Amino acid sequence: MGVIAVALTPMAVARPSDHPHPRLLFPASMEAAVKQRIATDPLAAALQKNILQLADAVLRQRTCRFEKSDGRRLLPESRDALHRVIHCAWAWRMTGDQKYKQRALAEMDAACAMPSWNPDHFLDTAEMATAMAIGYDWLHASLTPEQRKKYADAIDEKGLLALVNHKHKWWKSPTNNWSQVCGTGMEFAAIVLDEVQPQRCAEVLAESHQLVEDCVRFYQPDGAYPEGPGYWHYGSNYQIMHFAANQALAGKKPVADIWKQTAEFMIHQSGPTGMSFNYADSGTRGLHITPAQTWIAGQFPRSALPRWVRDALGTLLKQWQAGVTPGEARFHPLHLLWLPPPAEQAPAFSLTARFGGEQEIALARTSWNADAAWLAIKGGTGAASHGHLDAGSFVYEAGGVRWFSDLGSDNYNMPGYFGKQRWEYFRLNNRSHNTLVIGDALQAAPMPGCPVSPWSEEKGQLSSCTIDLTRAYAQQCALAKRLVTFDRGTGGVTLEDRIEKPIGEVRWAVVTDASIKIQGREVLLQKKGKTLVLRRDDIMGGDWQEFSLKPPTAEENQNEGYRIIGFCVAQSDQVKVRVQWQPAPNK
Repeated sequence: MGVIAVALTPMAVARPSDHPHPRLLFPASMEAAVKQRIATDPLAAALQKNILQLADAVLRQRTCRFEKSDGRRLLPESRDALHRVIHCAWAWRMTGDQKYKQRALAEMDAACAMPSWNPDHFLDTAEMATAMAIGYDWLHASLTPEQRKKYADAIDEKGLLALVNHKHKWWKSPTNNWSQVCGTGMEFAAIVLDEVQPQRCAEVLAESHQLVEDCVRFYQPDGAYPEGPGYWHYGSNYQIMHFAANQALAGKKPVADIWKQTAEFMIHQSGPTGMSFNYADSGTRGLHITPAQTWIAGQFPRSALPRWVRDALGTLLKQWQAGVTPGEARFHPLHLLWLPPPAEQAPAFSLTARFGGEQEIALARTSWNADAAWLAIKGGTGAASHGHLDAGSFVYEAGGVRWFSDLGSDNYNMPGYFGKQRWEYFRLNNRSHNTLVIGDALQAAPMPGCPVSPWSEEKGQLSSCTIDLTRAYAQQCALAKRLVTFDRGTGGVTLEDRIEKPIGEVRWAVVTDASIKIQGREVLLQKKGKTLVLRRDDIMGGDWQEFSLKPPTAEENQNEGYRIIGFCVAQSDQVKVRVQWQPAPNK
């Protein structure tokens, strides 16, 4: 279960070189259908207009250069090159205007002139190889023999040979998003050069193809992605491009339900404000839709996904017109390539959801409206790739406001960020998350992580689930459980924490950027003219107080604009705390 049946292996099907160029994602046979879509579907026409505007903007931009802005990564240059090549190559194919072709060639010439594509940080090489493969393939019919040789040599020498000669390929097993990006980038290079370097391409195709296929395990058992929503977009766009490229060569085959589940996961983990549940090293941002979601929606035409994708793309285009642009849009033309047709009827998404895997998560909301209340809470483990010590942590929104936040990632270039010093950094450990601290100690990072039970429906409109946190506090208590109750009518939440035999005092805390006012057992939070009431409802001691969000070092993010409030309960055999919050009615 969970493996998509669009396999391309040199032993199973014809070689890529048996197909004419362009053979990568967008064969010539699809052009007429895309142009017809643009002519008959207003959303497609709007997307095409937007793509051409972005291509026009590229005409005024510099070409890529061998520059490591942080001293290590060429990645921003690789991504910019991919954006420019795919937009201009698309614009040329759709309009025939030579200015777009010439700009794409200028970008490719600049990439060829680089001494390398920085294989020491192989993501950089993979994304540049993707840019060059798409440009070489989509423009192939119009290239001179000299141009074809120039670009093929660069893809081979700076891409495929860099892969063959690279000694530290830790990502060559399905580890994290690197495996998806590097595997697909090298697969693309091999697909387009198959007739130029048949033996090398056959070897790379077999290895890269299997690597990306094995990455399907990241989404099991039911669609959650362990590295968080930000990396879902990164890894999944390459994963889906891999699948789509194989479909273009081998024909369309059935798609497993896990892809529908993971697309729904991404919708559930996005709050009513549009910001996601930014666990792991993810950042918060507004509405963000990438072509992986569009492709998946097209595979499940009777689901709620096509309507959601089309609505989201319509909103995205309106934001673009208003001057609000997404953080990156290098794959943007693929939305139009994969755009599903309008759906006459669409089932509704559920109000509660629970996802398993390395980072188990539960989500609930009062409705799918913009002013709905929404809770996202996790179990899981810091042992997952990009994981934090955040088992039991949550975010919460109501009335168009994010009340409780996750601070997100910190600077990747800090010493030991992905090594031995990781848990020393404040943003990465439980002292900065909306969870418990026992005896002022750090959580453990168990594998398997902390499980989250399915939601159970109780009387009225109450839904509840339990997160067993015992593994995360195994050396700090005998048992730790967090019971969550969500009122689907009002958006009210109750958290009941039970800790047995803790080794020291227990701290309960939440992070917010709202103003706070402590009034005995209650805390009033105010933001954007809205109010949330946070209340203790237990007999344990400890008063509400504000803790420090200042990290131990100056190089870390200083968390300005945020506050952390909570209370400490003295050590005892049985600690039981109960905290409730309720959005105040609008005045």
